[in-house]
Amino acid sequence: MMSLANRPVVLVNRTHLLLRNDHVETMFRMGLSVHLLTEDEVALSDPRYTTARILPTGTSTDELTDEIVAELRRTGAAFAVTFRETDIVAVGRANQGHGVRWSRPDSDETARDKSLQRAHLRMHGMPSPASIDVRNPKVDDAVYAQVGFPCVIKPTRGAGSAGVELVTDAARATALLEDILHIAITGEENYYDGVPETWALIEEYLPGEEITCDGIVIDGQFYLGGIHTKVLPNPPWFDEDLYALPYGDQATEGSVCMLMTNLTSSLDLDLAIVNAELRRDADGHFRFVEFSTRISGGHVYRNIRDVHALDLVEIFLRAAFGDRQYAHQLAQSRHPGRIATCIKFIYRTGVVTENSAGDALQNQYFREYYPMSLPGESVWGAPDGFLPCGLLSVWGPYDPADHPAQIHRAAAECAAQLRLRVAPFG
Repeated sequence: MMSLANRPVVLVNRTHLLLRNDHVETMFRMGLSVHLLTEDEVALSDPRYTTARILPTGTSTDELTDEIVAELRRTGAAFAVTFRETDIVAVGRANQGHGVRWSRPDSDETARDKSLQRAHLRMHGMPSPASIDVRNPKVDDAVYAQVGFPCVIKPTRGAGSAGVELVTDAARATALLEDILHIAITGEENYYDGVPETWALIEEYLPGEEITCDGIVIDGQFYLGGIHTKVLPNPPWFDEDLYALPYGDQATEGSVCMLMTNLTSSLDLDLAIVNAELRRDADGHFRFVEFSTRISGGHVYRNIRDVHALDLVEIFLRAAFGDRQYAHQLAQSRHPGRIATCIKFIYRTGVVTENSAGDALQNQYFREYYPMSLPGESVWGAPDGFLPCGLLSVWGPYDPADHPAQIHRAAAECAAQLRLRVAPFG
């Protein structure tokens, strides 16, 4: 195992740094010299960064790529890394321009655009929902007939299920498409960098279980990290909630691994952390809903570390710095499930007046709470919007006979103890 102390690396994370706190903590623990490019000024006072440079809001992908290349040269870093969906294309291009042999910017661009994902999956014969590209919000009724109602409307370049909705009629679909087009035009949250020809999708609805899968590719070989089950509490909206580990069914884990192996091979990945969301169709078969060449944010990464004894960020960084043999050894040491964990998304609608862990800190199941909104800020839950108050993470003993119900109960118990007050609007 080589020492990585003081080795420089460029981290690119324009927004939502808090949701990557665990990822940054690992880089700091490894002794890396982390040079950050971000829009978040709070990073300037964070001692974990050797340097932090603030980018202007609305930096284009091309401009961001140039900034990353300049930072790589300035710091002498061998490569750049991102854990943020909106930044994977710029980082991939910059790494390739910097001579990083494992960089796959074409695959990053495919992952960043769900229309390109659908085309890629169809071309390689991999399971995915039927979908129709949208280039105009005024869609003929005959188009909806191709997938039927209910159907899913989604942006091609969103993140975190923002703008995704299950609709039951053409009028609601048209209104949602107009909202997505507005997001594309404004460049909100760095989702879009100009309006592409296809900016939204109309998709077949898959009615079964939804999971999110994270893993790592080393020398072209896929290794499973973890499979989270998910609960979507407010149909027809896709608010995410109750991400639980472990999955527990080794046969299903094996079949998902095969799907992920086929996917990562089709993308010609050499070294990458990968994430995919899959959903069962009416016949019970998993199909790809989306995929990306980055790890999940929030507490997903740490939960995989806690449950399966795999640190995907550390494994990736060691492999990226050239210690691939050791990285393979670490990836092969996955525990089947030593504890249970769950992430609960906390939703409210109104103006936050208090938001902290409160008495939940004393609960035996409490792991962490990220307040995502400060007092005075507005939050929305479905159907008004998709901006959680915070993310609550719990852990406890793994009881296969009562999983995930047991850890779901622990999450509800802790959530009731949060110090959270939200005043109604007006």
